[in-house]
Amino acid sequence: MSQQKHVVVIGGSVSGLGAGLALAKDGHRVTILEGDSAPMPESHVEAFEQWERRGSPQTRHSHALLARLRNLIRDHAPELLDKLRACGAGELAFSDMVRRVAPDAELLPGDEDVVLIACRRVTFEWVLRRHVLDTGLVDFRDGVRAAGLVAEPGSPPRVTGVRIEGEAPLQADFVVDASGRRSKLRDWLEEVGSAPIREESEPCGIFYTSRFYRLRDGVDAPMMEGPIVGEDLGYLKIGLFPGDARIFSITLAASPDDDALRAVLHKPAFEAAASALPQIAAWVDPAISEPISDVHAMANLKNTRRFLVEDGAPCVTGFAAIGDALLHANPITGRGCSLAWVSAFELAAALAEHPEDPRAVVLAYDAAVEREVVPWYLLQVQQDRDAIEVNQAQRRGEDPFQVVREDGTNNPKAFMRSVIREGLLPAIRSDVTVMRRFMRLMNLLDPPNDLMSDPAFFGRIVACYNQRHEREAAREGPRRKEMLDILESAA
Repeated sequence: MSQQKHVVVIGGSVSGLGAGLALAKDGHRVTILEGDSAPMPESHVEAFEQWERRGSPQTRHSHALLARLRNLIRDHAPELLDKLRACGAGELAFSDMVRRVAPDAELLPGDEDVVLIACRRVTFEWVLRRHVLDTGLVDFRDGVRAAGLVAEPGSPPRVTGVRIEGEAPLQADFVVDASGRRSKLRDWLEEVGSAPIREESEPCGIFYTSRFYRLRDGVDAPMMEGPIVGEDLGYLKIGLFPGDARIFSITLAASPDDDALRAVLHKPAFEAAASALPQIAAWVDPAISEPISDVHAMANLKNTRRFLVEDGAPCVTGFAAIGDALLHANPITGRGCSLAWVSAFELAAALAEHPEDPRAVVLAYDAAVEREVVPWYLLQVQQDRDAIEVNQAQRRGEDPFQVVREDGTNNPKAFMRSVIREGLLPAIRSDVTVMRRFMRLMNLLDPPNDLMSDPAFFGRIVACYNQRHEREAAREGPRRKEMLDILESAA
């Protein structure tokens, strides 16, 4: 194969567009196949109101565009960042957080990299697609559905194109699956002769709901202690996400088998719950904001990973998957878009490093995913397992944070939960060193195994934990029974 390749990307959402951008910048000819036939609205304002992206339901939910993603845009497509700002997207800088907590604190090299983008997912996707189309970087084909793959037989098979519904196959030097969590790659690859594709999957333990609000004219936004408001009451997870154009969203998440909490799927109960939560009540005060969307829901959420390399050998060559098509985790942490772009640029790097070796491309990309993406997936699986355990304990009437058991022995798991709740979280709001480390971790700038492995850092957390009785108790929301009464009254 020549240095310049024809790459076909299946899926034209944020992941596919990110792949197109990364690959086209390296000189490849890129064709994106987007299955949805949904004409682009004229503006990002109309996109929020009218753009029905059936293949991408998460566009109607809260999103965090983390610093790792923002920095990729800054470094590779700065003009895209300018276009997002022009549409009202803001930037939430760590340095501003520091100034609120400790005005005299010294900023360090690297702090300038810790900046999130405050932007709705639908605005981001609209601006991104408009940018890719206007710059002529890719051939974007709307309403074209992939039906399978074309491959040369071998061990392993080599993918050479895409079968398209109602059209002749499209030949390619390389194919990228960015079709999301509903990807059919397992069936498609096995149809062209690959070994069975291994998949691991387990429940995230939540369903979640999102609603969008607009701040009223002339009203300042309530104070936030960080770029995103997040709280976990055990039975209910809460998130508030700033967006563009004075719009923000609120997400409430609960266990899918907690039938009583499913009331938040409906507007009266959602509003009643939001108004009862100290962290966000001021934001939904009718004098401060007005709702501008329905309550949108997502369910059947699983942490899922697919393996395209086994025992050091590719299942196929000429093919890679990025984003949710390859692995996806609980969306509550907002890492999906950022990790998809990380994968896209790692794939571009692998193609640049091994332009004439299809097997080496797959292996180099797989190694990069193992290094840059998989640790975040494994962290989320671990956190979800613990969250499910906490939820189940609370519903049995037990205290999952009780460090000393009734028999007098210590519960190490409960201790770590307590240290996080009463040590780490307060320290994030008061200790610039802890805040910096946490923000770098949250924004995917440092690997996830670094946070608690540093004895000096962990010591700061424990010191804050040991002072828990000396400070005012944190504002917590209603207990589950109280919340159920609130929801029942609203209904």
